[in-house]
Amino acid sequence: MTVPAHVPADLVYTMDIRLDEELKKDPIDYLNNIARQFPNGIYYTPKNGGHWVISGYQALCDAARTPDLFSSRKVNIPPVESPYLLIPINIDPPAHGKYRQAIAAGFSPAKMRDMEGYIREFSINLIEAVKDKGGCDFVHAVAEPLPITIFMQLVGLPVSRLDEFRGWAMSALSDTDPAVRQECLEKIVGFMTQTIEERRVKRGKDMISDLFDATIDGRPLTMEEMQAYCLLFFLAGLDTVVNGMSFGVRHFAQHPELQQQIRDNPEIIPAVVEEALRRYSFVNTARQVTRDCEFHGVQMKEGEMVMLCEAAADLDPQAFDNPLEFDIKRKGVRHVAFNTGPHSCLGAHLARIELGILYEEWCKRIPQFHIDENTPPEFVGGSVMGMRTLHLKW
Repeated sequence: MTVPAHVPADLVYTMDIRLDEELKKDPIDYLNNIARQFPNGIYYTPKNGGHWVISGYQALCDAARTPDLFSSRKVNIPPVESPYLLIPINIDPPAHGKYRQAIAAGFSPAKMRDMEGYIREFSINLIEAVKDKGGCDFVHAVAEPLPITIFMQLVGLPVSRLDEFRGWAMSALSDTDPAVRQECLEKIVGFMTQTIEERRVKRGKDMISDLFDATIDGRPLTMEEMQAYCLLFFLAGLDTVVNGMSFGVRHFAQHPELQQQIRDNPEIIPAVVEEALRRYSFVNTARQVTRDCEFHGVQMKEGEMVMLCEAAADLDPQAFDNPLEFDIKRKGVRHVAFNTGPHSCLGAHLARIELGILYEEWCKRIPQFHIDENTPPEFVGGSVMGMRTLHLKW
């Protein structure tokens, strides 16, 4: 565990994004507390092969918007030679735009709005199932089945295997053993390849079937490209919104006055959604430096890995006044919970709809609720940080 000679000692902090014990208490607070110790929120950790962490808001935006300097060709820390790509994540501009456009129609705002009625009905059914129980593990009872079921139906996956597939996705993204992560990726790719072949024979009204109509420069997608799209669908669809919902509802559980505001004034929900996303951003994306450079006063070398820490960037006091305060009237710069630049999240519109509907219906139907003091939330670090459990009482 060595530090390269060009890295100043005062920019070194030994942090392991997967294994540090502090992540289990609250990964967002932990990463934010580290970031605020360094100019521009930039520091170097020798863990996981050694990598930079960019946690300052402006520095993160500059890195995310400069793909010729910070490439997405490697998105694993530590970097691994994997046969599996995530398209369009692993594709740099200008080709990235073509691959993104090939599937953009499946995530259009109009298509997502058409799903609002079903999302609301499904949300209500999940909430009513626990309403009279006086409490539940919110993650298992609501946050997992709601967005995962909706996305599985969009993609055309069997909802009956939700728990199994959720386990695969969590292990692939967060397990501390690289061998386990690789094994889960192989399971996912194997299953998705089988599904692609089934759609080749019989199309459905789903996003995997739509891949057969997508083109890049006028040609159809190759099997490898379809596999790469499907791997991204699987990992993104089965993990990210779950964590957004869990962090948001945990905040409500800690602030009964906000619960009541939502009940009394549901028109504030869009602002609540955005502030919850900012206050509790949970994704850490990786980049690779393409050439020796000086970035925000820091010397970086070609080939070095960089982690873009959205959670800490969205709590940067240089970008947000009183950043730890939950302020639904906040004005100013946009949060980066969905990243920024060419790789901003395609599923952001669907996520916002799901979060807004869930927050409204949950607060409307569940009486004042709080965290079960005997069972604290169980957190996890990694590239996508979240909660494995959130036990609530009412």
